[in-house]
Amino acid sequence: MIRSRQLKNLRPLRLLEQEDEWEAFNPSDHAPRLVFSPLAWLKLQLFLHAGETEVGGFGISSEQDLLYVEDFVTVKQAVSAASVRFEDQAVADYVDACVDAGLKPQRFLRIWCHTHPGSSPLPSATDEETFSRVFGSCDWSVMFIIAKGGRTYARLAFSAGPAGNLLLPVIVDWASWPQTVLERIEDFSGLLAGWIAEYAGNIHREPSPLQIAITGEEWELGESFNPFDPTAEDQLIRLYEQENPEVPA
Repeated sequence: MIRSRQLKNLRPLRLLEQEDEWEAFNPSDHAPRLVFSPLAWLKLQLFLHAGETEVGGFGISSEQDLLYVEDFVTVKQAVSAASVRFEDQAVADYVDACVDAGLKPQRFLRIWCHTHPGSSPLPSATDEETFSRVFGSCDWSVMFIIAKGGRTYARLAFSAGPAGNLLLPVIVDWASWPQTVLERIEDFSGLLAGWIAEYAGNIHREPSPLQIAITGEEWELGESFNPFDPTAEDQLIRLYEQENPEVPA
């Protein structure tokens, strides 16, 4: 759990790019840091590299240490290269499932994780607005971002006691990986298949503004038209040119 004595002498937040820290995780080191289990980290890597969009989800914390992420879970969402929009009902279903599993909100609704398809993990203005609006009323919360370039950003915000923010180093608990392999080796195939099914079922790319603008009812696009096809935009441009021929000079 987050201990109040850890929060007394925090340095002011410095908005600097955070270097990854790949030192071995030491459970006896009580300095605040965000730690991922190997499986949670590998799942994040799969979702990060599976497409060219952002992907968002929640970190499931350990009961013994709320800054230790045991799992990364997504909900149904519409995504683009610069945004993530969760479906309201999907979030409600996620909350219900966690409560039914006996989890407290501190374990499943405090760590917001999302990916950036570019090389920078720094939060955008939209990220900051979302974090403030959705998590601002929480006693504590974490915004975690991982970019395709490999860098990470993690920030702890807290309202209890001396309210403020703190950049956290990001650690992967690789020391537990051999034991995880021994315990889970027989379910790895099903585990990976479940991750792939989760990505396919939850991550839906939004059409581009051009696709949205010119897919009105007045255009006959045909049943075979798929706005998510990589060639869809070229099809729409050709259709636009057919419908709007140039006026002869």
